[in-house]
Amino acid sequence: CCTQHASSHTLHPTAQHSIAHRQMMKGKRKVSTNAEAEDSDPASEGDVADDTSKAAAAPAAHAGGYKGGRRKKTKAAAGSPKLSGSRFVFSNFIREDHGKPIFGVQFNHILSEHPTQPQEIFATVGANTASFYKCLSDGSVELLQAYVDDNPEETFYTCAWGYDADSYEPLLAVAGANAIIRIISPKSFSHRKSLLGHGQAINEVQFHPKDPNLLLSASKDHAMRLWNIKTDACVVIFGGEKGHRDEVLSASFSFDGTRLVSCGMDHSIKIWSLTDPTVQKAIADSYTYVPADHADKPFPTISVHFPTYSTSSVHKNYVDCARWLGELILSKSTENKIVCWLPDGDLRIVLDEKRQAHLGDPATVIQKYECKDCEIWYVRFGLDLACRYLAVGNLSGKISVWDLIDEPHSSTPRQILDHKKCCSTVRQLSFSRNGRILVAVCDDGTVWRWDLQQAGLP
Repeated sequence: CCTQHASSHTLHPTAQHSIAHRQMMKGKRKVSTNAEAEDSDPASEGDVADDTSKAAAAPAAHAGGYKGGRRKKTKAAAGSPKLSGSRFVFSNFIREDHGKPIFGVQFNHILSEHPTQPQEIFATVGANTASFYKCLSDGSVELLQAYVDDNPEETFYTCAWGYDADSYEPLLAVAGANAIIRIISPKSFSHRKSLLGHGQAINEVQFHPKDPNLLLSASKDHAMRLWNIKTDACVVIFGGEKGHRDEVLSASFSFDGTRLVSCGMDHSIKIWSLTDPTVQKAIADSYTYVPADHADKPFPTISVHFPTYSTSSVHKNYVDCARWLGELILSKSTENKIVCWLPDGDLRIVLDEKRQAHLGDPATVIQKYECKDCEIWYVRFGLDLACRYLAVGNLSGKISVWDLIDEPHSSTPRQILDHKKCCSTVRQLSFSRNGRILVAVCDDGTVWRWDLQQAGLP
């Protein structure tokens, strides 16, 4: 097994930090070294789970940058059936040099649709580092560059791709334990700006699907914030009287950008509207706000205390991931399942008034997707743009994949991706724009690439 070294350029943040930012930074910037790419042992490749050896326990203590609870070693499932038709096969994996958990990964779907030079670029975040990679045609992964934060105590949990609305330059938003959102430009090798406002760690960021200037963030401080990155204005705070009562773990825009879905440690899932006239006016006003002209007067952020929908009936534990599927919602809890459900549906059981008030609005469960060894929180599933493939990792390094089009009513995975060297918790997955490449990141600092192999092709 030979070791390959990918060339890298360190991305140095050059933008001036605010006074509050400088107060939070400690130490000097570290220079990122090259990530190591390891060729796989052909005998170890396997796209269907058949390894009965014990999987390594996840280093899941919340202190020191880890998320989730600790769990004892368990035996992996054996005897999974062989699959027919298209399937994902192992291509390559690399190990990042910081050796710490990688919590987030996202493909840049905008670069993938370039008419003449399409590129499959993705970013990962772990420790105080954001790394940028390119998927090559031979199945390998090339490290392009890395951004290392000034603060060695920072731990990034999440990232999201966007672009500059004027120059169409790709941008990456990253955030984590220090509650600061960084906007990074990989093209100009610069740190554009920092957004401060949350009181505690940020668990997820996501750009608006229609307006590239709007960025959503979900935080441990029980709230979500909507930002205008063009003017640095914090436009809306979602939370308060009828908001989440504990850490918000995930939030996502609907496909048309008119609604938000959020979920968290309070077991609840909430839907928020962006079409409210007050919210629409605040968004419009944020474009005319000039920070230099209001140095002593920040943007008049509005607060939305009441979601349009709220329920605690779908899950009975932490809900750490939620995404829209048309008018349906996919949500995952620490109960070893992903649930597809419809808001405002009819209750399947008759509840007394007290319990109805506790559970909130009604929900109709459409389908449950069973996944083993997913008991810890902050293990997030991936969904491709076509909403065909749903995938989630687990504590033992295995990835369950469902085909929502060919097998929409199957609760068991269509395929389980397994490799003998992947035995650490899979934190997040991301599909390329065409759904043909799946990238997963793990607690042991590794990045795994799987490619879709169509039936009848070698």
